[in-house]
Amino acid sequence: MEIAGNGRKMRWFSRLVTVGLFVVCNALLFVGLWASGVDLEAALSKPELYDPQNGHCVGVTWAKVDGVDGLIKVCTEWLDFSDISGEIHRLPSGKPLAMGADGNLSFSGQTYENYRLIGLVIFVIVVVASGMWLKRFLIGKYHYHLQTSDRHTV
Repeated sequence: MEIAGNGRKMRWFSRLVTVGLFVVCNALLFVGLWASGVDLEAALSKPELYDPQNGHCVGVTWAKVDGVDGLIKVCTEWLDFSDISGEIHRLPSGKPLAMGADGNLSFSGQTYENYRLIGLVIFVIVVVASGMWLKRFLIGKYHYHLQTSDRHTV
């Protein structure tokens, strides 16, 4: 009869640990996301640049581009022929542009955001792995406690 009671205790303890660790680990993940300052929408989306073969430029401005002396004309607003909504696409403000060796424009400074995103992914993996290990450890410890308490009562 005591073994059935221990099984019930183990199930309840296991569920309690699972729910508790679910809440704690998710809270840690949200705090980690907040502390990292990573904007997932901006980090996971590719910033748009004007493609002359697939659009029509409607707004041009002079801009400083890394890798080029002086200012150059840059298309900042365009219609994208592949976008059926007909909305005007705009160059994201505040992101520095750079001229590549091939003569194409790209956004510079992306590597810093990539490192922060990689750090966030590593943090998520550590939290999940630690939560799984802690769950096994706590359940094993409680199982051992129940077995030793049964031996002492007999």
